Amino acid sequence: MKKNTLLRLLTLIIIFGIQFNFVLGQNLNEVKDSIYSDILKEQRSIRVFLPETYKPGTGEKYETIYLTDGEWAAGVFPFINNFARNEKFIPHVMLVALPNRYIEKANQRDRDLLPVHVADNTLSGGADKYLSFLKNELIPYINKTYPANGTNALYGHSYGGLFCMYALLTEPQLFESYLATDPSFWWNKDFVIRLASERLETLPPDKLLWIAGIESTYKGMGINRMDSVLKLKAPKSLKWKIGLFPNETHNSVRFKAIYDGLKFSYSGYPGTPPVYHPMNGILLKDKPAMIYIMNQYSDLRYSIDGTDPDDKSPKAGQKFTITGPAQLVLKSFSSSGKFDGVAKGIFELGDVLPSIPMPKKVSAGGLKYSYYEGSWDKLPDFKNLKPVSTGVTDSLFQINKLPSKTNFACLFEGYIEIVSDGYYLFALGSNDGSRLYLGNKLVIDNDGLKKEESMMSFLLPLQKGFYPLRIEYFQKDESFSFSLVYLIPNADNPTNIPAKFQYHK
Repeated sequence: MKKNTLLRLLTLIIIFGIQFNFVLGQNLNEVKDSIYSDILKEQRSIRVFLPETYKPGTGEKYETIYLTDGEWAAGVFPFINNFARNEKFIPHVMLVALPNRYIEKANQRDRDLLPVHVADNTLSGGADKYLSFLKNELIPYINKTYPANGTNALYGHSYGGLFCMYALLTEPQLFESYLATDPSFWWNKDFVIRLASERLETLPPDKLLWIAGIESTYKGMGINRMDSVLKLKAPKSLKWKIGLFPNETHNSVRFKAIYDGLKFSYSGYPGTPPVYHPMNGILLKDKPAMIYIMNQYSDLRYSIDGTDPDDKSPKAGQKFTITGPAQLVLKSFSSSGKFDGVAKGIFELGDVLPSIPMPKKVSAGGLKYSYYEGSWDKLPDFKNLKPVSTGVTDSLFQINKLPSKTNFACLFEGYIEIVSDGYYLFALGSNDGSRLYLGNKLVIDNDGLKKEESMMSFLLPLQKGFYPLRIEYFQKDESFSFSLVYLIPNADNPTNIPAKFQYHK
């Protein structure tokens, strides 16, 4: 009894703890509203935080995160949410803070958040009615009144975290994600832990559960016992994780726990294809080549036979080797499955691209360029165009110093010297379209209008000698960019092709 009293006092610290409001950098539009509940027989205030990008009439809708203990959560959660959004870890979301009801200055949170009545807490036992209020009154009202897309998450701390777990087990269809920070799982002799043991296996698929606590009370709060039940009974489709934080208090853990919980819920956002190089290529028989992963991914896996990777496929890491032929498929897995990203590449078996002897009457120090003006949506046929000017891409040449910043095209021609045999990775980036020919072979086709720079790459087995080189490029608007780099054998980083290896007639 004494132990439970101390634990209950610990969970009540939040009521008397630090209650402050972080307003720096929130950039959220707050709307104070209220709704009368026929279920609870009382008026309930709510605080709705709309994304700063929201504009009425646009039709844009957002996922919604409901915050229990709203008068306190509203002072912390919006700040952390906005920070995570600014770092591009999560999408724009809408927050609905649910302040507790006070009757004659008495907080009714125990009434709303605790599932059953217990003798030592006269208010306890109204969680089912509170859940019914959320399900049948509040969520439909939010979906009708505000730009909600119908996908919801629930956050709670302490007793609120206990309520989150109870909601998952009794009304799992209400929310997609459940975020519980330092939840009071010990309450009523592990009531919710015992309930989890009975119901976890019956949960519908594709739910997310984040539980966070502090190391010093990991056992006392019952998180360790819930961990054991989850490991034993959680269905494979439930994506769950428990995070423990050292040197934190019951209140302070919210900052790190909310941040990590948001990142867990939206891991993989925005779901773009994995970025890797080379993207395609030609491989020699029994001669492996390295694939480089350009970004950080929490769970990136691959296959080389064209099949869709799964959780048993090998992890990619930051680099790995493949042998040809290979139909490479890379897949980044997100917690929710909504932000999985897939990229594919083809690596054919082939032969070394033959070089030629050093051409006659060529000079080192750059390629010949021809500059054209005109408006195109794709690369023009340069044979039918007359250049405005010509020159050499020597040390003084800068593409951003050309006469026009829009509606122009360039043709670069010459030779590249290869000083050693091996695999060479070429990467061509542009905004708008570009093409790369090497040895009269079209290596990279990056044509078309682009909203931003598009980088494409190709791997080739080359031999010592010279190769004809041709690059085509056009630009329509002012947001132009252009780059050509290569990675030579046994090098760690790509570089520009040195001018001493570029030749022109």
